[in-house]
Amino acid sequence: MGQPSPAEHEQTLRSREYALLFLFSFILFGYSMIGGRPLTMHEAVLPQSSCEMLADGDWLIPKSGGRPWLERPPLPQWITVGIAAVAGTCAKEWIVRLPPALIATGVVLLLARMASGWFGRTIGFLSGLLLATMFEFTRYAWLAESDMFLCGIVTAAIAVFVQLEFFQKAPPGAPQRFVGRRSVLGLLFFILLGTTNLAKGLLFGTVMTLVPIAGFLLWNANRAQIARYLWLWGWLISVLIAVAWPLAAWIRYPDVTELWWFDLGGRLSGNYTAINQPIWYYPVTLAWATQPWTIPAAFGLTMTWKRAVSVPSSPERFLWCWAVLPIAVFSFASGKHHHYLLQCLAPWAVLGARGLVWLQNQIFLMPSWKRATAATLWAVGLLGTAAMWWLSPRIPGPPWIPWVLIAGWLTITGVLSQALSQGQARRALGIFLCTIVVFYALGYSFAARMSDHSFADTVFLKQVPARAPAGVPLVVNADLDSMELFRILFYLHDLGNQVVPVHNLTYLSDERIHSESVYLISRLKDLTALTSYGTAEVVLQSEHTRRETSPQDRFTLFHLTFHKNLLRHPAPPYISPMQAMARKRGPYAGQP
Repeated sequence: MGQPSPAEHEQTLRSREYALLFLFSFILFGYSMIGGRPLTMHEAVLPQSSCEMLADGDWLIPKSGGRPWLERPPLPQWITVGIAAVAGTCAKEWIVRLPPALIATGVVLLLARMASGWFGRTIGFLSGLLLATMFEFTRYAWLAESDMFLCGIVTAAIAVFVQLEFFQKAPPGAPQRFVGRRSVLGLLFFILLGTTNLAKGLLFGTVMTLVPIAGFLLWNANRAQIARYLWLWGWLISVLIAVAWPLAAWIRYPDVTELWWFDLGGRLSGNYTAINQPIWYYPVTLAWATQPWTIPAAFGLTMTWKRAVSVPSSPERFLWCWAVLPIAVFSFASGKHHHYLLQCLAPWAVLGARGLVWLQNQIFLMPSWKRATAATLWAVGLLGTAAMWWLSPRIPGPPWIPWVLIAGWLTITGVLSQALSQGQARRALGIFLCTIVVFYALGYSFAARMSDHSFADTVFLKQVPARAPAGVPLVVNADLDSMELFRILFYLHDLGNQVVPVHNLTYLSDERIHSESVYLISRLKDLTALTSYGTAEVVLQSEHTRRETSPQDRFTLFHLTFHKNLLRHPAPPYISPMQAMARKRGPYAGQP
C-alpha cells in the first residue's frame, strides 16, 4: 500500500513544528481581522445570511432580507453562527472572518501531516508553509466566503483517505465485504464525503473529493484496495447526509429545483454565460494561483512522474491524481472560476516543496550558481528601487511611505543575497517568507482597498445612520443587485428593526407600511419612479458605486414623503428562490 518505513515514520512532524505552522498560518490569515478592509459585495453574502439566521432561528433556510437564498447549503452559516453566538454578535468584520482563518490554518496542518508522513519532516514543514503563502489560498483564507469551508471539508476527507491507504495497516482476516464492518476511520471518511455536499454548490465538493480518490484506486487496479470503499452502510450514510438539507429545502420551497438546475446545469451547459471560459482556463489560472511557488511546483511535478507512473499506490501517484485530475475534469464544464482551484492547491504545495528542495541542492552544490543568484538578487533590488521611485506619486498614503518601501526592499534583497551566497538556505527561506507576509499585508490593507470598487459604497453606508433619524423606517430596495443587499444590511445592522428591506420599489405601496414618510436606499435613477409614491428628496449619495455606468447608478439615501391618497396593496405572500436571486423578475405589489 505504499506505507512508509519505520525510519520515515520517525521523520514525521514534531509538536514544535506543528505549533510553528499554526502560529505562522494564523498570524498571516488572521491579519484579515485587523487589516481594516471592509467586506466586498461577494464577501458579505455569508456574514449577512448568518446574521439573519441568528436573528430568526431558522437553521434550514439562509435568507436575504427575509427572502430565501438557496444557492448554497448552510453549513458555513451554521459554523459562523456558532462563533457569533459565543462572541455575542454577528455584525463585526473580525468575527465573520475568523472561521475561514481557522479553517485555512487547519488545512495547512492537515497537509503538513500528510506530506511529512510521505516524505519526512522537511517536506512536510515546507508543504505547509508553501500552501499557506500561495496567493489564491491566502486570498480565500482572508475572505468571509464559503470557499474555505468547502476546502477544509474536502481536505479533511482526503486526509482520512490518505490515513487509511498509507498510514494504517489493514487488519488481518477475510476480505472486507459490501455489507460488513469497517474501521472508525472508514466511517469518518463517508461522513466527511457526505458533508462535502453541505458547504457550497450541490455536488461540487463531492466530485472534487471523489475524482482524485477514484482515479487513484482505478489506476492501481487493486481489488482488495477498492473493496474497502465498496461498503453499503458507508454509502447510505454519505447519501443521507448529502441529501438531508436539499430535501428539507425542497419541502419548504418546491421550486428551488429550478434555481439549482439554473446554477449547476448552466455551468455545465454554458447557459450561465457570466462565467464561461475556454478549456485551457484552469491550467493558465493555476500558474498565478500557486504564486510565488509555481516554478518549484513545476519542478516537483517533473521529478515525481516516474514513480507516479511506475509505482502503484505510491504517494507520488496519489499526488498526481489530486493535483491534475480535478483540474482536467472541471475543465470540460463551460462555467469556470479561479476559486474552484482552491480545493486542489494542497498537492501543488507538496510538489512545490519537493521542487524547492531539489532547487536548493542544485544551487548550493554549484558555487557559480550561488554567485549568479546573489548577483541576480542585487539586480532585482536595484530594478525594484527604480520602479518604486517612478511609481511613488501613485502610491497611496503619506509621502514618506515610498521611501520606507524602498529602504525595506533594498534591505530585504541585500540580506537575502548574502544568505544565499553563504549557503544559508533556512535563513534565506525565512527572509523570503517574511517578505511575502509583509507584501500580502500591505496589499490587503492598501492596494486592495484602493482597487475595491465597493469601498465608497461602504463609506456611504456607514454615514447613513447619522442621516436617518430613529423612529422613521429606513427602507432598503433589494432590487439593486441580487447580492448588494447583503452588504447594505450588514453595515446597517446596528439600526435593528428600523431597517425594512423590500423586494422592489412596488413594495413601497405595501399596506403594512403606515408611516407618513420613510428614508430609502436605492439608486439615484429611481428618483423618477419614486414620484408615483410621494415626494422624494436626496439626502446622501455614494461617491462611487460598484459597476456604475453613470452617476445615476449610485446608491442614494432618499427621504420619501408618501402621497396622502396613495393606494395601498397587500404584498405578494411568496417570493421564489429564483426571484430572490434576481434570476427571474417579480413579484410586484399591486399586480396579479
